Amino acid sequence: MAKVITQETFDSVVLENVTEFDMPVEEAIHDAMKEFKAQGVHLGIIVKDMRLSEDKKSIVHDILVALDKLHVAASGSPTLEDIQEPLTTFSAQCKISVAHRVLANNHNAYATLLKLMKNVQKDSAMLGSSLKAIVALTESNPDILTSEGIHLMLELMDDYKCRVDDTTVPEYVARWSTECCVKHENNRQNLVAAGAQGALVSLLQTHRTNARVVRAVCKALRAYTLDDDIRQEFGKAHEHARLLAEEHGLIAMCLEMIKDWLNESDTASELLSIVGKLCVRAEYCQEAVDHGALVVINDILVSFPDHTGLNKQAISLLKAMVGNDKVKVEAMKMGVGELIIVSMTSHQSVPSLSEECCAAISMLALRVPVHAKQLVQAGGGQAVVQAMKVHPKEKQLQKLGCMAIRNMVSRVPENKQRFIEYGVEEVIHTAIKNHGEQVKDVARAALRDLDLKVDLMEQWKGTGHEICR
Repeated sequence: MAKVITQETFDSVVLENVTEFDMPVEEAIHDAMKEFKAQGVHLGIIVKDMRLSEDKKSIVHDILVALDKLHVAASGSPTLEDIQEPLTTFSAQCKISVAHRVLANNHNAYATLLKLMKNVQKDSAMLGSSLKAIVALTESNPDILTSEGIHLMLELMDDYKCRVDDTTVPEYVARWSTECCVKHENNRQNLVAAGAQGALVSLLQTHRTNARVVRAVCKALRAYTLDDDIRQEFGKAHEHARLLAEEHGLIAMCLEMIKDWLNESDTASELLSIVGKLCVRAEYCQEAVDHGALVVINDILVSFPDHTGLNKQAISLLKAMVGNDKVKVEAMKMGVGELIIVSMTSHQSVPSLSEECCAAISMLALRVPVHAKQLVQAGGGQAVVQAMKVHPKEKQLQKLGCMAIRNMVSRVPENKQRFIEYGVEEVIHTAIKNHGEQVKDVARAALRDLDLKVDLMEQWKGTGHEICR
């Protein structure tokens, strides 16, 4: 196990190097790092950029200087002029590294910022700047959230769900929620229990004409549908998605809003993404269709063929929706399958878009021979094989490509010859060579269903002995 030291210990060695050995600060820092690393000390949460005080008797960290000023302001009656400069410095320092955020938090930065926000809660300008600082402090550092912080966050959401005079506070309170939820299941569950989902949906409805707020709130809502905390064996991502879909009507709201944001690709992409995250049940997929999701996807792929990000999110939403077999049939009747192929061919140089296209084609062809035949006739098979040729090092693309190929040939024997003519055998063997065990199973399954030579490993052999009774 690696050894650890405190920031004070590191600072004292740097100061000693300066005062006792007359080293410049930069050299003193480098020498201290070298010395501690030789001793097996982990320096990941140690701040290495620092300066000497004017009397050259102590080490100064700009983030702590700013924090001291904020502590004084939080205890008095601050003005914007009092806190603007230290908040700006504090936020900039927090963004440098996790070590800076840990150092600040070890000096009660979180409590100081909460106290300051409560003090300036009625002043939107000072509150907005304070929120930016706590967002910077919480980034990749969500463990600092407390019940007091949850209460204040919900109070601010409630204050601004009916106010349109300021957009900075709604945007940054949503960002604060996001930073608290990413990779932290306990925070997610505590915030849901406190009513954060409903408060965010109200913010979205109130500020639906402001792109920055819409994007920030969508990201915050999407964070509740994640299952990314490795410390927790089980999460409630599905339950959180159910609440947003059923109790808050978010699917219909987002699809309605998308129509107003199609010319703003980043905002439309966020709205599409949250709908995709909510399509976790067949009935939610059907609800999305009932509120025009397929029409929206069709319009995007037809009217905005050059918007890579928008195309990617539209196809990602389609991939989620066609898990419902009825939606799959409706999508093919609307011609969305052909539009996916066109998008894939047009953006062949973008591997992430090709991944989504392969996944969507795979789902559309799954267990429906008629769809598989239509997709190959429309050029889907050739597009998939070409994408795999263009991006041989992209593991996920190779896996999804093999799955799409298998689904397009497994129940349609006449499609096999077409794939062989596209050079699919060499492409699949290249995928196995480049990615080995990570793609082997799906690649071999594709080769088997193509009636091509494949080395299948026998997982178990009987020994020939009788069963002992």
